[in-house]
Amino acid sequence: MKKLIISSLAMAVIASCSSSNDDSSDSGNNDNTNTPYLLKKVTETTQDGQIYTLEFKYNGDKLLESYSSSDNEKTVYTYNGDDIVKTEEYEGATLRQTREFSYSNGKVSAEKVTRKDNGTLVYTKNYQYLGNNHVKFNEYKSSTYNPSTGVYSNIQFAEVDAYLTASGNIASTSYTFNGTTYNANNTYDNSNHPMKNVKGYIKMDLFYLGDGELAYNNLLSRSENYTGTVSGNNKSTANHTFNNAAYPTKTVMTYTSSSFGTNTHTYAYEYNK
Repeated sequence: MKKLIISSLAMAVIASCSSSNDDSSDSGNNDNTNTPYLLKKVTETTQDGQIYTLEFKYNGDKLLESYSSSDNEKTVYTYNGDDIVKTEEYEGATLRQTREFSYSNGKVSAEKVTRKDNGTLVYTKNYQYLGNNHVKFNEYKSSTYNPSTGVYSNIQFAEVDAYLTASGNIASTSYTFNGTTYNANNTYDNSNHPMKNVKGYIKMDLFYLGDGELAYNNLLSRSENYTGTVSGNNKSTANHTFNNAAYPTKTVMTYTSSSFGTNTHTYAYEYNK
């Protein structure tokens, strides 16, 4: 199962783990330059040996495009100043999804999503900032599609209650949907996330996957329990290897689910230096 970390990235990097800072193979030197570390390529190897790559193009520290040659997929990014205001996701030459962002006081206030997998599905996520570390937003969960008309109806959302750490990472989330309540808690290290220096990226995509894997630091552990109509748990643990600038060069993720068992994914990161 593919789980590439950047939501188009979507940058999913991950989780009670141990970590080390002993990677002596780093060829970059950040002592005599003001150029920030920028992720150029991530390679994911799944437990069954499948390999996926995602590469990134920049203008300075602004992301122009992420692309996967193996899947023939790409995402194009549009900025207004330092904020990403639109992403366009393509499969080949076909536009599959557009996300459009509004900002208030330097934070994402709304996200309009247009999906064209079958017909055209349009919905908007709205964010309420109830304090420096408390956010509520509506997360799309399901809808009913009529193939004869190409129209979606009965669009359903879950109201997500999220709390952030002092560093702006997602500490916990909770929501109830279809009779089941989900509660998740995350822990992070103090090192640099691979996407940390990409202008506007993390704040734009922080809540996209809802799994805590995109953050300003690296996710060390995630524990999610769900009870109600269905019950179970999911856990993630990570072992990170870092370069001498405290950016991960390798992450070994272990995902454990009460429904699907355990599998491991390995991510290798390449930077601009």
